[in-house]
Amino acid sequence: MSEFARQPVAGRIFLIALCGGGDRPDPALGGRTSFEAAATPHLDRLATAGVSGLLDVIGERVPPESDSGAMALLGYDPLVHYTGRGPLEGLGMGFLEAGGGYCAAFRINFASARPGSGELDRRTSRDLSDAELAVLVEELLAGVTMPAGVTLRLTGFGRHRGILAFTSRTVPLSGQVSNTDPGFVNRGAFGIPVNTPVSTPLEAKPLVDDDAAGYTAMLVNDFVRQSGEILRRSEVNETRTRAGRRPANTILVRDGGSRPPKLPGFAAGKLALSMYGQVPAERGLAGLIGGRFTTARTGPGQTDPQFYQELVPAVLADPADVVFVHLKGPDEPGHDGQPADKVRAISEIDAGFVGPLADRLTPADTLVVTCDHATPCALGIHSADQVPAVVFGPGVRPDAVTAFGEGPAARGALPVQRAKDLLGWLISIRTTT
Repeated sequence: MSEFARQPVAGRIFLIALCGGGDRPDPALGGRTSFEAAATPHLDRLATAGVSGLLDVIGERVPPESDSGAMALLGYDPLVHYTGRGPLEGLGMGFLEAGGGYCAAFRINFASARPGSGELDRRTSRDLSDAELAVLVEELLAGVTMPAGVTLRLTGFGRHRGILAFTSRTVPLSGQVSNTDPGFVNRGAFGIPVNTPVSTPLEAKPLVDDDAAGYTAMLVNDFVRQSGEILRRSEVNETRTRAGRRPANTILVRDGGSRPPKLPGFAAGKLALSMYGQVPAERGLAGLIGGRFTTARTGPGQTDPQFYQELVPAVLADPADVVFVHLKGPDEPGHDGQPADKVRAISEIDAGFVGPLADRLTPADTLVVTCDHATPCALGIHSADQVPAVVFGPGVRPDAVTAFGEGPAARGALPVQRAKDLLGWLISIRTTT
């Protein structure tokens, strides 16, 4: 790793968010967290040379998602600005109506239900291929009928994930509709994960007493009914069933909304922002605050280490003042309750991304590694737990911490406690050194 020299020169800020990396001590890991159990020599060197701490991403009762976590890390308080995941996802896909009209946008999962057994796999085993998902989306768009004046918009991405939107120039619509996904409950603009969800999809209901919300709830329920009939007849699902794989025969709808947040320009328009991520909500966020978004995810047949090998040069060549990178690796093992896989994912990021990036920092650059949220393996869902963070760069006074992880970070001297305040502090020490 480089010598981490400090010089009073304005350089770039690299802000790395390890998706779902935060965890809790796990008996399967000898009472350590995933970070503490992983081989992380490069993160440990950063901790030794920098300052560490624990961050509240949003607040103690609000488990973040990747979009609200990114919002906080980029200096915007989700408790003030967040209007729901659906609007950001819809904005990122260009689904929201511009120049008038109405829209209700939602995040969806392609799920697998077995009514006879009462079993519900909310993520269809995470093994839908891009080709299978594309066919299912095409079949739904061709087969679902909508009332006059309402247009259906739908996309799928990242195996089981998707975005649904209803738009209209004439019919009032509202995203104030409860989830059909039993894994999340509405709490204001936030979707709060449920630790032990029921095993059947729910009925969408209006969350406010107005005609637009009532009508949109009816649209959601009718879409779920029609889509279930189409998916059950799909050749994709017949093939999956014959192969012993779970069919994607149910759509779960959650986190609706009608308007994206109104956000001031990034860093008051004084700094250029570039974001690398996977989800349309991040693209939507980047567009709202004037940043440039680049889709960065593993390609077909590509391993995570191979992806990191390609990503590091692209990130280093980016001319933006602040470069935000969202790496998905640790999150899914957390959801699946696989601590060994999560440890492996973290070790691969340390070796394949953090180390090569840190080796090529200039003396003026600042490097931050933290998480957008915690996904403890023992829970299998996002939590509001604090997440570790390490900062290295000009103006940073090292503390006594010598390893990266929740336990060491708790003893660190990072002077901010909330993620929304991190970037402002980084900018302040950069401009005063």
